Amino acid sequence: MSDVLMLVTNEYRPDPRVHKEAKALIDGGHVVTVAAWDRLRSRPPVEEVEGVRLHRVRTGKVGGQLALVLNYPLFLLRSLGAARAIRPDIVHAHDLDTLPIGLLIARLRRIPVVYDAHERYAKMIAMDVPAAVSRLVERFERSLLPKADLVITINEAMAAELEKHSRDEVVVIMNVIELPPASKVKAHRPHDVIVLFNPVTFEPMRYLEESMEAAAKINGCILRLAGSGRLLPAVERAAKEHANVEFLGHLPFTKLMEEYEKVDVVLILADPANENYRTGTANKMGEGMAFGLPLLASRGTLSADVVEREGCGLTFDWSEENFRQAIDRLRDAAFREEMGRKGRAAAEREYNWGAMRERLQAAYRRLLSPAQ
Repeated sequence: MSDVLMLVTNEYRPDPRVHKEAKALIDGGHVVTVAAWDRLRSRPPVEEVEGVRLHRVRTGKVGGQLALVLNYPLFLLRSLGAARAIRPDIVHAHDLDTLPIGLLIARLRRIPVVYDAHERYAKMIAMDVPAAVSRLVERFERSLLPKADLVITINEAMAAELEKHSRDEVVVIMNVIELPPASKVKAHRPHDVIVLFNPVTFEPMRYLEESMEAAAKINGCILRLAGSGRLLPAVERAAKEHANVEFLGHLPFTKLMEEYEKVDVVLILADPANENYRTGTANKMGEGMAFGLPLLASRGTLSADVVEREGCGLTFDWSEENFRQAIDRLRDAAFREEMGRKGRAAAEREYNWGAMRERLQAAYRRLLSPAQ
């Protein structure tokens, strides 16, 4: 049994990927503590959620970018203090913003460090910072990658990029869910109104405003959105102005799973010009497949490649007319049923958390085997 310290720069509400990985490691016999940054100073400082121990790190209140930059060093320093108290056997750094302190903790304690790359960090921030800063962050990540004892990421494309600089093969742990029972899988029947579902972070280059405007003009169609982000005011405004655009708020995981049972199609929309969106895979891809729902994805993205390979939905180049035509095709219940069935079969074969749990536990066993 090993004590694992996970590091995250969010408050852990909980973070779905981090929580699933933590529980998988607990199932494998480890003790897991998550050091999470309570940026708004609003969460319990110490808590236990389904066996996962939480140690929330507090700094000054973070309400904007300047406060984030000013308080980040203090988060790192206090995470180091948390590690001294917890005395872990392994440190698991989630995303690049925790990797430097994770490596320092590992060096001081002479323990292994796991780097869990949820996304290509430099590409993620590229919309918000000068290109030179994004390139600098990318070089920084490349310099740190060889120092990690185990590197984990979310899909094969990202693994291939990271393996150019990592010491060993990168382990893919996909953002997928436990398979819901067959009784929860959608049975597609003919009806007059097709319900589209888009749980997403409300950020630019996700065709968010465009899809709301297009859906508002389509009769017999409801677009439901769930999430939060910078474009939240636009979503709230559209929901007020258009009866067939519905905003569900930011849904906790259990509520999100319930919504999949009430819809017909899952949208995975992203501008492929954004490299982070192009090479990432949305959580909702695996979730929709598991519930037997067809996916409607933006062509030119990795998610669209999966949809085309598995035959579990439609892909299209964004335009309002192409969007409308895709929805018209998806009105056919038999067509939705066929694609949903293929998606569920792929989820049972590969895109499920049971398979990922075993993969993560095996990676930890290999990591620890020299010391055991």
